[in-house]
Amino acid sequence: MPLPLDLKGATLDFILLGQQLANGIANGMGYVLIAVGLTLVFGVLRIVNFAHGAFYMLGGYFTYFAVQSFGVHYLLAVAIAAFLAGMCGLIANQFFFRPLRKEHEFIILLSSLGLSILLTNGSELLFGADPKYIESGFADATLDIGPVTVTQQRLLIFVLATMALAFVYWFIRRTRYGKMMQATAQHPEGAALTGINTNFVHAYTFVLACALAGLSGALVGPTAMMFPTVGDWAVLKGFTVVVIGGLGSISGACIGGLLLGIAEALGGGYISQGFAEAIGYVLIVVVLIWRPQGMFGISRGHKS
Repeated sequence: MPLPLDLKGATLDFILLGQQLANGIANGMGYVLIAVGLTLVFGVLRIVNFAHGAFYMLGGYFTYFAVQSFGVHYLLAVAIAAFLAGMCGLIANQFFFRPLRKEHEFIILLSSLGLSILLTNGSELLFGADPKYIESGFADATLDIGPVTVTQQRLLIFVLATMALAFVYWFIRRTRYGKMMQATAQHPEGAALTGINTNFVHAYTFVLACALAGLSGALVGPTAMMFPTVGDWAVLKGFTVVVIGGLGSISGACIGGLLLGIAEALGGGYISQGFAEAIGYVLIVVVLIWRPQGMFGISRGHKS
């Protein structure tokens, strides 16, 4: 017996909603990886890093060349890309940020902007301006989850991003190096007086943050094209998430990234794809009016 028209329409609407939610969660997890890296760098080093998106771009390019030029399996290429992006972050911290540690914050901000321009233009010179597509055996394969069909690539984004975030949580909360990060973030001078090498803490924090950005580029790359200026888009999404979630809050970055991804997917599916790009700015305005410090940020008037 065929379904009544109103029931059939409701079923189709439910499937469409589930499809958009699945896409939004996958996109949001990519944003979360970028935003958590930004949050770590700000929380520990007190740096607003405008070059962070460039490491997302490098992660995508490292994956592309590992797969295309060296025939590496995609999953191994993702791990290599995250590692290499982290090593690039180590070099960037050593030469662009550590020498300026005692300078005014505006000087450090300009240094990060200069690094972003250097990496973007250097990538265009080395890799060319033509967009490149990262081949992945998961990009075209689909998986049915109830009535919702998702690509295995989007499922992979969710799984690997969740694993990476779980590792970050464990590392910060359970390991000696994570406790050193917490101490340095709370009181750098006090941490140094207790014998903590804050320069070393800054270095591996930057490596971890850039590795997360590179991982995001490696995972999201097969769902979009990779080109030298894609880092500008990535850092814009990252800062949008950070502002929504609250500067310095890892939990805020997680919730904010998922919220942005789902909101963009629903806006693009039910309104228009053009409006989807504006949703982030709408969310920023709404959140800042409601809570100027972000959803999980600490108010300036807060006293510990």
